[in-house]
Amino acid sequence: MLGKYRLTLPTLAMISVDGHHEALTVPTGTIVDLNGKTFNGDRLMEVGLEGRTVMMFTSDLRTGSVPA
Repeated sequence: MLGKYRLTLPTLAMISVDGHHEALTVPTGTIVDLNGKTFNGDRLMEVGLEGRTVMMFTSDLRTGSVPA
């Protein structure tokens, strides 16, 4: 998966904040940028979201997004 995708479902993302990880829900309709560089099989992938990098589950991205 490469390029910009629009989320069709609310999707969980992980972000590093002050040395620890926090989860946030990314709402439906959000555009994310998938660079495909950091891809860990069926686990997590680095995703560009509003100017920052977050980690999202690849299975969520496969089933809950469409090309933008």
